[in-house]
Amino acid sequence: MKAVIFDFYGTLAEATNDGPTWEDVFAEHGYELSQPALNRLWNAGVDGLEHDEHSHSRDHYVAWQQSRLREVLEESGVPDGDDDLLFARIMEFFGHDRLHAYDDSCDVLTTLRSRGFAIAICSNWDWDLHEAIAAVGLTGTADHVVSSAWVGARKPHPRIYRHTLDLLAIDPADALFVGDTWSCDVDGPEAMGMRSYYIRRPHFGPEAGAPEDTAAHLDLGQLLDLVGKSPS
Repeated sequence: MKAVIFDFYGTLAEATNDGPTWEDVFAEHGYELSQPALNRLWNAGVDGLEHDEHSHSRDHYVAWQQSRLREVLEESGVPDGDDDLLFARIMEFFGHDRLHAYDDSCDVLTTLRSRGFAIAICSNWDWDLHEAIAAVGLTGTADHVVSSAWVGARKPHPRIYRHTLDLLAIDPADALFVGDTWSCDVDGPEAMGMRSYYIRRPHFGPEAGAPEDTAAHLDLGQLLDLVGKSPS
């Protein structure tokens, strides 16, 4: 093993639960958030998608992101006039001030690099992944950072894994993929020939996409024993 590739959200960092939820914000304005629309925003029809037309620049990507948010407002019955105000409130959820790294993230990343392993962060994220990493204090802990927004394809599409492996200049068999989403961080990498380390933080329940009998690691600590003292 020569490299370890990490997912970002739910693996290295997450948002705090401080402040209002999406449901709270909609309720404040007298509307009920459409859960099916919200689910489509985050999940259905997005993972595994190629979106080159939206990845030409940050402006292209942000416009696509905002158009998808507008669909949530429309399906939640928010009329013209109220939509701009509610849209502005919802955009606050995409700020980085609520993000924080898990207690073990920095130590594990730093230790792995000190042992000579190459490190990458590969995430289904927006255009500002570098800024998100900086906000949680993990700048400089990875050799390469890959966001689906830049590549034009979201995990588990093979393109994003291949792009990351090419940056690392290694074969799939020499990489371990670490993440909390079964389809994106286990099935996808293993289909490419990588090994996987499935993590589920203790405060999260079982993931819907994982087999019922799947055992998940609860932290990153065991990685240090798993990969050994040096690349092989």
